[in-house]
Amino acid sequence: MTQIAAAATEIGLPVEALDTPALYVDLDALEHNIATMAGVCRDLGVAWRPHVKASKAPELAKRLIAGGAVGITCAKVSEAEVMADGGITDILIANEIVGETKIGRLIALAARVRICVAVDDETNLRAISGAATTAGVTVDVLVDINIGANRCGVTPEAAPALARLALDLAGVSLRGLMGYEGHVMGISDLEEKEAKSAAAADVFAEARRRVEAAGITVEVMSGGGTGNYWMATRLGSLNELQAGGGVLMDQTYGDAMKVPGHRQALFLVAQIVSTTVPGRAVGDAGWKASGQHTGRPIVVSPPGVHVRGLNAEHTIFELDPGTVVHAGDRVTMVPHYTDSTILLHRQLFAARAGVVEAVWPIAGAGMLQ
Repeated sequence: MTQIAAAATEIGLPVEALDTPALYVDLDALEHNIATMAGVCRDLGVAWRPHVKASKAPELAKRLIAGGAVGITCAKVSEAEVMADGGITDILIANEIVGETKIGRLIALAARVRICVAVDDETNLRAISGAATTAGVTVDVLVDINIGANRCGVTPEAAPALARLALDLAGVSLRGLMGYEGHVMGISDLEEKEAKSAAAADVFAEARRRVEAAGITVEVMSGGGTGNYWMATRLGSLNELQAGGGVLMDQTYGDAMKVPGHRQALFLVAQIVSTTVPGRAVGDAGWKASGQHTGRPIVVSPPGVHVRGLNAEHTIFELDPGTVVHAGDRVTMVPHYTDSTILLHRQLFAARAGVVEAVWPIAGAGMLQ
């Protein structure tokens, strides 16, 4: 019996009874966060196309669409393939897809679902056009604009020429522009975040003005992340929001990015396996179960237990004076960052009021190509 099939038998169990390590999402908190993000977009007339690079589960993506999303955003062709297999039909790959192998897979996807991809290079755009024309399909494209992250994207000055080429080439359809202000997301000072978000929005708006001055219609202005989405949506430059990780929330979004109005939705349950060292306990969820590149998970229950460190297979807990735990006790933690935690697991338990309602395969785990 596969792990997923075995897990399906656990529907109806309390999360404390799950074998560990167990990753679960609280459905009430998830639905609150979805409604919060979708509501901000709806009130400001911005389409919501949440990124699923954190969640990686098609069933969760379906929840996002049911909650108001127009489609989803992925980082890799392989993620998009998994989402298409799971029934998602409108996908943006917010990344440059380069090389014959990846472009071939992109074209195969375009025969199945509506696919859009970022471009910032003439040679790459021509390669996509040629492959799409040969296959008899159309790939939507967004011209990627560098709005300050200095990662990918052309300058506003170079945008009109690339947009014009996308209009002129067969096999591709220009939908608009994309700009991601990744350099803004981790800023904790809200005044500084606001100022740099506004500066990025100005660059994005300048790109649109230049493209439209060349007589080219811009339908979509796509961008924004969870770290500044409540700012980006009201700055006026974008009309499609890519932020998605905030539906799960985590310490990074709350403590470092200062995301307001969201509830913690993702939790990791470990089991105590040893208490032999005074003042300490050891759990079975190490860094193979919880990413720690931004920091360690925090314990939400029981009280008096704190994460001191992570080994490959073990959590090292420090106990407050008087706190007693036993082998077999469960410890519930909040991951520090969802992006580096979910990809380590193969199923996500969906629970309400502490009881498992569904088991969602994390089909996008390991999809790096």
